[in-house]
Amino acid sequence: MYRVLSCLQDDHAFFYVVMAVLVCTMAAVCALIVFHRGMESEKQSTRRLWAAASGVVTGLGVWGTHFVAMLGYRPGFEVAFDGVVTIVSALVAVSGFVATSQLLITSLDPIRRALSGFMATATLAIMHFYGQSSLKASALFEYDAGYVAAAVALCGLFFSIAYSYGISEHKKWRNVLGVVSTLLAVASVHFVGMAGMTVYPIRGLQEVSWSLAPGELALAIVFGVVAILVFAMMAAGFDRTIAGLRNRESRRISMLANSASEGIVIADAKGQIVEVNRAAEDMLGADRSFLVGAEVLPILSMTGLASNAESYRETEIVSTDGVSIPVEVRTRKLDSGTDANAAGATIYSIRDLRERLRREAEIRELAFNDQLSGLANRESFQRELLASLARGGGEHTAVILFDLDEFKDVNDQFGHGAGDTVIVETAKRLKALAPKGGLAARLGGDEFALLTGPTLPADRIFEFASECVRALSLPIQHDEIAIRCGASAGATRITEQTDDAGELLKTADRALYAAKSDGRGRARLYDSELHERFEARRDVEIALSRAVENDEFVLHYQPKVCAQTRKVLSYEALIRWERPGHGLVMPNDFIEIAEQSMIVTEIGRWCIREACEAASRWESHVGVSVNLSARQFLDPKLYGDVREALRRTGLTPNRLELEITETAIIHNVQVAANLLEKFKKLGVQIALDDFGTGYSSMRFVQQLPFDRIKIDKSFVLAMETDPKSFAIVDAILRLGHSLSIPVVAEGVETEAQALRLLEANCHEFQGFLISRPLPMPASLKEIIEDKTRGAA
Repeated sequence: MYRVLSCLQDDHAFFYVVMAVLVCTMAAVCALIVFHRGMESEKQSTRRLWAAASGVVTGLGVWGTHFVAMLGYRPGFEVAFDGVVTIVSALVAVSGFVATSQLLITSLDPIRRALSGFMATATLAIMHFYGQSSLKASALFEYDAGYVAAAVALCGLFFSIAYSYGISEHKKWRNVLGVVSTLLAVASVHFVGMAGMTVYPIRGLQEVSWSLAPGELALAIVFGVVAILVFAMMAAGFDRTIAGLRNRESRRISMLANSASEGIVIADAKGQIVEVNRAAEDMLGADRSFLVGAEVLPILSMTGLASNAESYRETEIVSTDGVSIPVEVRTRKLDSGTDANAAGATIYSIRDLRERLRREAEIRELAFNDQLSGLANRESFQRELLASLARGGGEHTAVILFDLDEFKDVNDQFGHGAGDTVIVETAKRLKALAPKGGLAARLGGDEFALLTGPTLPADRIFEFASECVRALSLPIQHDEIAIRCGASAGATRITEQTDDAGELLKTADRALYAAKSDGRGRARLYDSELHERFEARRDVEIALSRAVENDEFVLHYQPKVCAQTRKVLSYEALIRWERPGHGLVMPNDFIEIAEQSMIVTEIGRWCIREACEAASRWESHVGVSVNLSARQFLDPKLYGDVREALRRTGLTPNRLELEITETAIIHNVQVAANLLEKFKKLGVQIALDDFGTGYSSMRFVQQLPFDRIKIDKSFVLAMETDPKSFAIVDAILRLGHSLSIPVVAEGVETEAQALRLLEANCHEFQGFLISRPLPMPASLKEIIEDKTRGAA
């Protein structure tokens, strides 16, 4: 031990010893950094490249440490160095440590660590003692075998520690242990070995072919070692920076891929999966470790796709747990571009279609099924009817339409919740009644339809429709209330010759209309009688469409008189149709048809103009009243038509009275109130016609600005024999007096009726007692004057 310390202190310059320690430490640290960089690489070729670089740094560092220490050696005489041996020793060090790094980079298992320590010891010992032979001086050098063995043993001990415990990717203290152990291993070989060396001076310097002076060697060592160390550190740092950027980019791309809802599978040119995202793992029912490296063809064979396809299709895949998943698959081949590893790779983009198909099913459900009743809707019913007719019509024997008779009253009286209950229960009953192969549907509101199956004979269609009506008319329970709604039905047969779905629905609707017109709560089958009736109706519609243009309408007037004096106060204009070939047609025979065919607004416009024109020629105190139909009252042009008629004829507004019924205003009281208020501002009089026949009359009288109330003639005609009718008439008269609204009694036909009305304080009436509705020639005035004198 004393000789080693003496060698270190007396035989070596302290400066060079410090420099040798620094060179060795820097080399060990740099080599460890480069080696760790290699361990971080995924590719085997890259790992080996970095391991080789680490070996070069270690070898040159150890070699530089040795010769820096040799430069500090002071034997007491001039020395030089054999250039060839010096270079060969450097190659020995580099080769040995490169081999050591290559062995260790593949695995850090204990056996490889032990072998690496042995190889490093052997490399360092050979390099040191061979490098010692490069020392040339006027002396001979002899080595003590004991010291040599001790030097090698200590070197082996420290290198074993360095390679077994001093290399770690996660624990810094072990890396520090590795650097210190490497430094001690190199120092042990050099200084223990040098302590065992004996120098025998001789005359003359040993000759060599190429010698290096200490200064030259020092310069070469400094520049070589420093350059290599700096280059290695810069390379490792730069590569680590690039790797960090790549890792961040890879993590970013991986995060984007994993956040995508689509499954992404990448296969290389050999058809092996190299990457998948989380969505693909979820769809395929396997994790990444199972999928990466697997053949892509067995997985895609479940979809029926070829591995080299560049296409789009919708198909199914089967996950590892056997679940069949509908998917949309897009494939795209990658060009090599700048990355040779991407050549021939294929990207499979897999979109899970389960949610889309579920939503499409919901949309189809909404499109073709009624949500409240659960039955098919109008669209679905018409599709089935059209499809059935296209297939020959043998699947169904009839179309039956149903309408709930009192559904509106149910909603008004019990609320919409009760209405929904009626709809749902009606749907259940209709579905239960449908024959095998039939289709029940809700067309909208309270309209239902039934396509009967082939099991229902044609001669039982009417009977079956009647059975359905009876079943649908049974009471329906809602909150302990038995609701009776009732139903009507219209049926039409489907024959082999039937090919027009629209015509079928039209004839069934006609039969339903006839059933409701016949008194509701019954069924009608469309037959020749109904056909003739509706053909006649159609002829009326066609004739009506030309009647205004051909000036076929005329107005007849019925006077409204003072009950006491029988003096004419005004005339009610009543339309008549002088239809060519049919004579004079009364309103009851065409007004309803006109209402339904929209011609009534045009007819009503003509009536207003004609009545104003006639009244403008009468005495200034005599007015005229015109009836407004429900559809005409809702015509947005009505106010303008009235104002224009008054302007053109010069009739003062207070001489025109518009008569409306409850039917015209019941559906939208607020709109009616606004319109009537406009007429009031214009100066036109407003009368409520047929008062007493509707359940909302009292509310209308309270809310709307009426100038006159007209008692329905049904009460007047019955009041002589029915005390209740007279009581109603008397109550209406009292109401009018209380509200300061004049009351007119319609339908007065006898003097007894007139007298009783007068006794009840009725001031105005009209009816056949005074005159039937007639044109306005001089004869009408004469009739009125005669009856006026008779009353006096």
